[in-house]
Amino acid sequence: MIMQSLLSLCLSAVWAQNSPLDSGAKGNLPVTIEADISVVCDDHKGQCVATGNAEAVRGTFKVNADTLVLHFVKTDGSHDVTSLSAHGHVVMSTPSETAYGDDAHYDMAQDRLKMTGNNLKLVTDKQTLTARDSLEYWRPQQKGIAYGDAVAVFPEKQQLLKADTLEAYFASVPGAEDKDKQELDHIEAIDNVFVSSPEEVITGDRGTYHAKAEFAEIFDNVTLTKGENQIEGAYATFNVKTSVGQLYGSRPGAKNGKRIHGLIIPKDAKKARGSTLVKKKDK
Repeated sequence: MIMQSLLSLCLSAVWAQNSPLDSGAKGNLPVTIEADISVVCDDHKGQCVATGNAEAVRGTFKVNADTLVLHFVKTDGSHDVTSLSAHGHVVMSTPSETAYGDDAHYDMAQDRLKMTGNNLKLVTDKQTLTARDSLEYWRPQQKGIAYGDAVAVFPEKQQLLKADTLEAYFASVPGAEDKDKQELDHIEAIDNVFVSSPEEVITGDRGTYHAKAEFAEIFDNVTLTKGENQIEGAYATFNVKTSVGQLYGSRPGAKNGKRIHGLIIPKDAKKARGSTLVKKKDK
């Protein structure tokens, strides 16, 4: 994944042919840094700056930006990277995904990557994730966070998951040769949750999307809308495979439920309403 690849890049960063940095990470893969204008490394400032269509490549992972900055400290004659920053038209890519933003920063101490700026976006073969404020990845918690009008779109199913905040949790892939390889386990949607398919819309206060089962749960102040029909309850499920939503008066295990109520418009009423509108228009 892009976030994990950046962490590996920082742990084994190398520039030029005589690198002062430790490259003891997995595979000892070097990082090549190129730029149209300049690549300047300064021990006194503790940084290496690549300017002008800068590019850093490690294996199949690539970072492009107007400017790339590696920050480091000298310890016992070695250079330890403390952070990496990318500024202006940032694009991070692997063979399976690409992330876009204006700025990116990786902090070694917190093991955290944060992308900010306009048009934040992460694109994979099966989904597109966008956010207004920031995209973050916390490696210790194996968690990615999209802040501000966060939207996950699943083009194949014509489905969408939206909330103020989306927290994605990852898990190691069982049996994978690459022990660092991870896959999406579940997504927590927090505040103003909106789930839609071509036929239904479900809203609520929070929700959980289970990736492997392709199944979503929506909790508290839930409304299910299908066409002109609308039903309110306390808990809903949504099967991503079948695009079928179900509404309940209480969440699983709850003793006290909420009475389900809503408005169901019969087909005959819809037809009558349509013919009335036509007559009024004719007049």
